Amino acid sequence: MTISTFSIIEPICLNTERNMKTRRFLSTAVLWLAGGAAGGLLLAATPAHAQATASSTFSVPVSGTLGTPAPAGTKTVASGAAETVTCTGPLKLSAVAVKDPIMPPSVVFSFDARGLSCVGQTSKIAYVNSGQANLTRPLVANDVIETTFAYYQNVAGGYLKARTAVATLNVSYDTTTGAITSASGTIGNF
Repeated sequence: MTISTFSIIEPICLNTERNMKTRRFLSTAVLWLAGGAAGGLLLAATPAHAQATASSTFSVPVSGTLGTPAPAGTKTVASGAAETVTCTGPLKLSAVAVKDPIMPPSVVFSFDARGLSCVGQTSKIAYVNSGQANLTRPLVANDVIETTFAYYQNVAGGYLKARTAVATLNVSYDTTTGAITSASGTIGNF
């Protein structure tokens, strides 16, 4: 008499599927832990060592002529064509002194020329500008700063024919506090 024995053999595909689910779970768990650790490190970062010590603001009245004159005998100027532009108004300046134990003292300097009132001398069209800049400069007693800004006619699509102007600023600082003590400026063609 022969005895037959049967054993239950699981299909290979079920075993593989079970391993894949386990691996997928472990991969997801490892990714969550790594992401949490990275997030914790970012949140626990030490603060910057630089410290602001003083801030000051200043308003400098300026006037100037920008652009190129319209051809002689021209009574009207097409939008965006060459013409002389007269600008008057304040340039707003601000400075924040920054002391860092590693770097020499510096100033974060901000410039804003958007308060200028500019008018085309031939067209009588108002001009607007994008005059803003933030610069980091060394803290010295006297500093000459040149920065450019765009100006254009205040008409639909005027910004597509923008021109460039330059503002030259002479700024004096109190080297102890970093505050602006005096400032003057000019605007002109770039």
